[in-house]
Order: sequence, then structure tokens, then C-alpha cells
Amino acid sequence: MSVFLQLPRELRDLIYEYYFYVDGGYTHNFASNKLRRTGGDPIQFNLTHVCRQIVDETRELPLRLNPIYFTTFHSEGTNVQAALLDASHKYINKRKFCLVNESASALLSTEDVQTLKKAFPQFAPIVDGWQSGRRFEIFGQFSVHCGEAPSLWHDFVAFTLDRLSQHPDFAEKAKARSRTSYEGNQASDLVSASPEPWDILDSEEVERLRVVADVKYGFPFTAELTKHAYSAAQVAIRFLRSIPATTCGMIRNITLLEDRESVATPASHGRGVIKFCQAHPQLKIERSVSLWKALFRVAPSMVGIYQHGIQRHMDDGLLDLDRCPAERMTKEVGTWIAEALLLPTLGMPKDAFTLILDGSPTPDHTSRVLSSVIQRDLAWQTALDISYTRGLLPKPSWLHRRTRIGYMYEGLPDAMHKLSKESSLIRTNFDFNMPRFDVDSPSQDLEKLLEDHREWTMQEWERGWRTHDPARFQTEAPLPPWHILRWNGVIM
Repeated sequence: MSVFLQLPRELRDLIYEYYFYVDGGYTHNFASNKLRRTGGDPIQFNLTHVCRQIVDETRELPLRLNPIYFTTFHSEGTNVQAALLDASHKYINKRKFCLVNESASALLSTEDVQTLKKAFPQFAPIVDGWQSGRRFEIFGQFSVHCGEAPSLWHDFVAFTLDRLSQHPDFAEKAKARSRTSYEGNQASDLVSASPEPWDILDSEEVERLRVVADVKYGFPFTAELTKHAYSAAQVAIRFLRSIPATTCGMIRNITLLEDRESVATPASHGRGVIKFCQAHPQLKIERSVSLWKALFRVAPSMVGIYQHGIQRHMDDGLLDLDRCPAERMTKEVGTWIAEALLLPTLGMPKDAFTLILDGSPTPDHTSRVLSSVIQRDLAWQTALDISYTRGLLPKPSWLHRRTRIGYMYEGLPDAMHKLSKESSLIRTNFDFNMPRFDVDSPSQDLEKLLEDHREWTMQEWERGWRTHDPARFQTEAPLPPWHILRWNGVIM
């Protein structure tokens, strides 16, 4: 018997841990879909070749000891497929919105209405509107989700379309649409096109979705100079699906580093790890999204310029004055928060998943920027709600309230108030202290905001919304300037 195996098991375990522990943990190689030591070196398992007993005693140790880090991934070889995947998701959702909106009032049965309201009570006013014969113009817009997590809205629309497709007149109704008509099996193909945004699909499936979505090759869908990256969550899910369940059960800690803008509604990709966390209760997943590199977006008017990627624009300094727009920050942060808050309702086990809003490498600057912008925006959202309650403004319909400028997400003020470095499901890595915004018991600052604008009409509130001061923010070192940071990385 080996002298080593004669040592007490407790001592052998200490030696095993010293041998298998890797400073920095493991990273993932996308091309091979294998794990490596941080730095790129292969994982060493020489000790396990000594004898069967050591194999048995250390079988789970490497994956149990070492965290696994996944990052976003882009390459020239995957760029077009990732771009098509992104565009297909967007346009499949949009086409479903439009087809449902034009067909629902004619095809929804009483049973359908009851089923929809039970499955998605958040959107009962929309269902009531369809039942009364209404159409909603908002359905052609990408960014309208009626105050709920975007992925929940997409689920609702897809579920509704599936119900409508079971009506005997569905195909004829789709064919007779006032806008895009659906011939042959096109409508049923749209109904069955239900890709999960957190899945990396093969080229054949992406091509099928491209046809259904009517996405074309070329600009802007496949902007050649834009780096269309898969999210770290997509990369991790691809890996976890490729390994046996027994191996997956050995993993204890996964960190997802979302370090650049990525494709296919990345804020929703946490949903893709729910089943792994359910199957493996000891698995903990931490998803860190870089605010400056991945979450904050360029101004809509600048997207086309960044996507064209004409180097002369950079060389001539035409983008030097571009900055991160304040007007979009709260909505963008709110999207990630809304999606994270949705996870427990979909079955994510308690304490299995954490979203980190990453303000590095400039935490103080991030704290100042985000605190000032979000506090201002949430104060305005709450002030509008108080104005409706007090009769200072006409009380809007459920839909108009949730789609007006100045409204972000339902429950966002309370979620932001609870956000800190120590909060559980969602936290920051920078100081963040948001006051409580209460419609029933407004603060003195809120009362002053209301008093200062007591005579404003709704149109004046909407114009005032666009007067953020400052309206734009520059990055701080060691980050490069905003326009350089986002160059070649802006997705449609």
C-alpha cells in the first residue's frame, strides 16, 4: 500500500485540497467547450492517475473547490450567426405582437380570456381591451413591455398567439392582415418559432428563424464591423448542457462576467440557469454585469453611426464628444432588475442566484452618476403617480400610465430603495443608497417637486422629463472615453 494512503483521511483531504485548488479558479474556452486553469493552462489531474482509491476520494474535488468563470464571447466565426440570432429574436417578438394585436379581438373566446387572465394576471387590462374590440398601437414597438419584465411580456404574447392559432379562422385572419399577410404555413411557422433567448443555436436553426422573422443578411442586421457577442450566461448554459448531470452536480460556484453588450435580450438570460439550480441545490451562480461596458447603451441617434463602424469617423474625432446618455440609464438598469426579480417567481431557488451591478473600475464615479440619475427619475415617476391620485393631472388608463415617458417599471422605486452592497438577489459593488419613494407618504423633496410643477400639464411633464442635468456622462480612467469603450460593440 502506498505510504500516502496510510496517512489519515483528514490529512489526505488537506493535501488533495492543496493540490487541486487553483488560484483564480477555472475559465472556459468557447472553441473547445472545455475548462482551463485561469491563464489558459490545462487542468492537472496527474495525482488521480496513481490509483483507483485516489480517483474515488477526489472525484468531485476539483469542481467543488474551484469557481468557474464565464465571460461574453465573440469571434469572427460566430459574428454573423450571433447577429442573426439577435435580430431574429427581436423581429419574431415584434411580428407576434402585431399578429396578436390584429387578431385577438376577433378570435379570443370567453375561455381564452379566462385562461389568459389566470396565466398572466399582470396583463389583464390588455386582455380586456382585446375582448372589447380594441387594438393597441404600442404593439409595434420594441421597447414597450407595460411595466413588467420584458421576457414576461414576450411570454404573454407568445402564449396568446398560441391560443389564437387554435381557432379555426386563425390562418384566414392572418392572411387577411392589413399589413404583412401570412401565406401558406407562414403564420403557423411564426407560432412555432419559440427560441429561448439564452440558447446558442446551430446555424440550421438560426437560418430557420431568420426566414420566419424575415431578417435579411447585411446592414443593419449583420453589421460587419459590430462585434455581436454571446452573453456569459449563454456560454455557461451551452457548457452545462454539454456535460453529464453527475458532473454538473459537482460544481459549486459559477461566476458569469457580462463584460460587453451581448445578443438576444441578455437581461433575461438568468432564466436559463433556473433548471440547473433546481437540479443541483448546492450550485451558486453569480452574474456580474458591467454597467459601463455592457448595460449602459449609446443614444438611439448614435446607434447607426457606431454600427457602420467607419474608422474615419473615429480618426477625424467625430465621436469625441459622444457621452453616455442619462435619459436611458434608469430604464436600462430597471430592465436587468425587473428580470432578476422575476426569477424567484419562475422557480429559482432562494440564494442560488445573485445579480451584481458592477461599477468597476470606477465605483465612486458610478455611484455618483447612477444615484443622481435614478433618484431624479424615480422621483418623477412617483410624482406623476401622486399627481394622478391628487387630481393634479387627469388620471390615465392602465396602459397610458405604463407607456408614458417617465414611467419605468412597476415596483422599481421600492426595488431601488432596497438595493445595496449587501442585498441578496440583486446587489451593487459600489455605494448606493436610494431614498424611499412612497406615493402615500411622500418625502419633503417629493412634495417640493410637486409644488414646483403644480401647474404643469402632462405635455409639460413629458417635455421636462428630457431635461436631465447633466444630460450625458463621460467615463473616468482607467476606462477609456465613452466613444472608444463602445466602438465596434453597439448592437442594434
